Amino acid sequence: MSIRSLAKNLPIDPDQKGWVLGWAVVRSTSWSFIDIYADKQVAEIEATRLGDGHVVEYGSHQLGTDNFVGSSTPPK
Repeated sequence: MSIRSLAKNLPIDPDQKGWVLGWAVVRSTSWSFIDIYADKQVAEIEATRLGDGHVVEYGSHQLGTDNFVGSSTPPK
């Protein structure tokens, strides 16, 4: 069972309308966006559960799509 992200409750990306900021679970080999989460630890649990090269990255996600842009500057 996957953990629900509640992506619509995430902070809005001020630079891109319709996008939110958070911790995404993605697979870089044979790229796949899984979901985005408000909490890094929750995202890490989901990535571990999925295994198979899934990792956690902070960035911006366009709601309703699998579009994700990683960022090197997570919130403090």
